[in-house]
Formats: sequence, C-alpha cells, structure tokens
Amino acid sequence: MGLAAALPDGFDRLLRGAVDVHVHGQPDLSAGLANRGDDVEVARLAHAYGMSGWVLKSHLWATMDRAARVERAMAETGFRVYGSITLNPPVGGLEPAVVELAAAHGARVVFLPTWGAAADTARDGYISTLLRRLSPSFGEYNARTAVALLDPTGALSGRARAVVDACHALGLALATGHASVEESRAVAGYCAAVGQRLLVTHPLHYTKDPARLREFVDMGAYVEFCNAPLVHPDGHLTVRDVHEALTAVGPERAILTTDVFSRWVPPEPECLRMFVEQLAYLGWTAEQIATMVVANPRAFLEMRHES
Repeated sequence: MGLAAALPDGFDRLLRGAVDVHVHGQPDLSAGLANRGDDVEVARLAHAYGMSGWVLKSHLWATMDRAARVERAMAETGFRVYGSITLNPPVGGLEPAVVELAAAHGARVVFLPTWGAAADTARDGYISTLLRRLSPSFGEYNARTAVALLDPTGALSGRARAVVDACHALGLALATGHASVEESRAVAGYCAAVGQRLLVTHPLHYTKDPARLREFVDMGAYVEFCNAPLVHPDGHLTVRDVHEALTAVGPERAILTTDVFSRWVPPEPECLRMFVEQLAYLGWTAEQIATMVVANPRAFLEMRHES
C-alpha cells in the first residue's frame, strides 16, 4: 500500500491488462548477478500495477518450471506466467526436437539464439561479456558453437526452417533472439509463408532504418521496442528513437516490453510504466499504447480465449 501512495494518481492507467513478453527472471545468468528481487514478489508487483501476465525468458535455461511455480503462487490473481526456451548452444541450438520437448513441458515461446547467435558473437554482445566473467572457458565455447541462421547462399538454413515448422505445428510463438537484420528478414519471410507468429526482438539494436522496420511489419511480424537500452549507462538509444520508429511503422504490429537486466533499474512493472508514460508524453494515445502492451502481446501469445 505504501508503494501505491508514492506513485502518481492512476499510475496503472496505461498498464491495465498489459503482458510483458520479455521478462528476465532472477536469477538468469548467475545467482550472483542479482538484477532484481524474487520472481513471485515482482509478479505480485506487476499485478498491483494492473498487468495480467509475463513471459519469463532466460539466456541459459528453459523457464517452464519457474513460470509454473510463479503462476501457482499467483493463482488467486489470475496473473499468467508463460515459460520459454532460448535455442542457445546449451540446449543444442537449432534443434526442432528441443522445441517439441519444450512444448511438451509447457513452453509458450521459443527464442532463436541470443548470445549464441553468430551475429551476436561477431559483435561481442553484452550478454557474452557478462558470461565471460562467470566462465573462464566461455570465450572458446562461444566462438566454437556460434549459430548462424543463414546457409552459405544467404537463404534461411534447413535447421532454422525446421525450427519454424516445429513452432508452427505446435502453436508456439517464435521470437528472433539476437539475429542480424538479414537473418531476421529471412525468418520473417519464411514465417509469413507458413503462417507462423513471429516477434522481431529489439530491432533497434541493429537498424534504425524505417524501411527495414516496415518490411518486417509488411511480412506480418510483430516488432518489439524494449525499455532496456533506454536505461543502460552505455545505451545508444533514447525514448525519442522509439517514438520515431513507432511513427514509421505504426502501433498495429508493435509490442512494448522491458527486457531489463541490471541492478540499476527498477523492477519490470515500473520500467514498463516509465516507458509507456514517456510515450504518452510524446503524443501516443492510451488506445495506441493498449494496442502495443495489451492487444498485440495477447495476439502474439494467442491469449484471446484466456481470461
């Protein structure tokens, strides 16, 4: 109750029914890297902020068991927590059998490789930097196991197509992870051909070109805009960059998430509140914001028939 009193009146006005499809649990990379409080306590906070659900993501391990535990603890609230798997090298990379087994275990979302993506390895991504601090062997492992989504001709690889096919057959949502723009375009094209739901994750990490962003939308993909790079000390983006990108592509296929991963930020519900309030300040209407934090995430996850 004290927290609500410290927040602006109607602090939950733009988050009622919101679903954050990019939430990193605690712990993610390591028990020693405490980026926030306990999953259940932060989920309770999200519910107090008016939110209705999460997708829990990990860069290393499947989150289905964790998601089920949090949802059980939240049973009286109706707050939904969905598990996911990220196809990084520890689970075998682009393996359709892993997708099938994850689905049998309750996964709702499959993320293509993140730190394990060849594109991310080439740019020495932020998560790889953190993992090298934890594992003396990680650098060699990362270089040896990096996963490319395209074959030598530049087409989507057979393994990547098989993963998309498995997701489609099982009704799972698919996200691009840390794929390059070219890889994401190939994935989006194939998903459009087979009718697979796709989220192009944080594309502003890789391009600000409105034409490239519109291309994803034109192929039927959702595009993600997340809060994490806006609050990172080394971040290269501001909320005005997101505003300009949204102006270019429109809210109809956009999804707003947090993806926060550090001690210097508030828990996810407050990060998402800050994000949408800033966008409202820049002129986005409550209806448009609801499209991006309620309607589109629910459609991506196929929550239409869930309470």
